[in-house]
Amino acid sequence: MMRLEDIRRQLAEITIDDAAYEDMQQKAAEAATLSETINYHYAMLSEGRPIRPRLGNEMQILYMRDRQVYSFLLFPELLDIEYQVAKVIGAHYVAPYLSGDTLPEIVQGNVVMCDEHKYAFQEIVEVDETHAVYRNHECADCFGLPDIGMKLCVYEAGTAAGGIEERLGRAVKVTETKCCAHGDPYCEFHVEVL
Repeated sequence: MMRLEDIRRQLAEITIDDAAYEDMQQKAAEAATLSETINYHYAMLSEGRPIRPRLGNEMQILYMRDRQVYSFLLFPELLDIEYQVAKVIGAHYVAPYLSGDTLPEIVQGNVVMCDEHKYAFQEIVEVDETHAVYRNHECADCFGLPDIGMKLCVYEAGTAAGGIEERLGRAVKVTETKCCAHGDPYCEFHVEVL
């Protein structure tokens, strides 16, 4: 039986280069029905219509949070992989809900979407045409967790990167520099237009 350390070593060898990322984008594009359904659900959410007939659109944040936190705690090698997965999600599902054509306009649009979806309360620290810094207060992924020594909001960083890239038409890198799960009072993200 394989031990945890062996699995982690194998995961660490996996890298997603530009060609693999393009393959991921293509695979997502081929899932047209899935994309249409998820976009329809986002529209329902925006219109205040329930996605689930009995339970509606609200869900206890711990439902997914514990799965994500323990996955990354046990296999931190997944962080880079999930950032790339989240970029694909951002390009396909976040970008259509962002507004604007410049980085300042797009980042401001993300603040609105973040608030509407109750992911966090977002604060723009600085933004210009080449970079941005924003903070998520009360982050759904990690607010209230103890300091586990990890910055684990790769879904936020990745979806932001994919959404901004798609809207801006230029490559973008988003890096989480502070995280509640790393002992910080908020999560902070740096956006760099490449």
